[in-house]
Amino acid sequence: MQLVSVWNPKGGQGKSLIAINLSAAAVELGLKPLVVCDDPQGTATLFSRGGRLSFDVVEKMPAKKPNADLVIIDHGARDWDLPPAPIVLMPTKPDRSDIATYQDAVSLLRPTGKKVIPIITDAQGHRASHARAVRAMRKIGAFELRSSGVYGRAAEDWMSIFDPSLNTAYKVGERRSEFSAILTAVLNLQNQPGQFAAEVA
Repeated sequence: MQLVSVWNPKGGQGKSLIAINLSAAAVELGLKPLVVCDDPQGTATLFSRGGRLSFDVVEKMPAKKPNADLVIIDHGARDWDLPPAPIVLMPTKPDRSDIATYQDAVSLLRPTGKKVIPIITDAQGHRASHARAVRAMRKIGAFELRSSGVYGRAAEDWMSIFDPSLNTAYKVGERRSEFSAILTAVLNLQNQPGQFAAEVA
């Protein structure tokens, strides 16, 4: 079983979106994921109650080892406690205040030896500041989740973008590929020595 945290103390960075869709990508690969919704807003729990997800969501870490290949903890906003998982997905939006909080969180993780996967979300390519942030994040090996209307369509029906009803949605294949690439990185890190993402300048 692999344990992964999706963590950034700043709200609105895409943590729940990542937890939900990364789990759906894992199902596509034949894995059995479990999402632990540690977010007081309960976004992942709301999606689960909608009945369209292909995996389970629980509201706290099970007392016993769960029957799952991959456990993803969806952390809440304002959670500055160090995440428990050895692999940490760290999403950030590209605005200056978002990057500043990301850097503060990175500085806390740096001494821990945890394996960190940075992800930049919701960048608007026509904005020069966003383009600079994306370039800087890519230099440290960050993944990018591009803005897309398919996320809104999925959220309307409490489902992931991997739901078959969205198979013909505009560029859904590209959005799914972005999550598949992140999942591959997570699985590849399992048996590698600790790796750490640099800060954005």
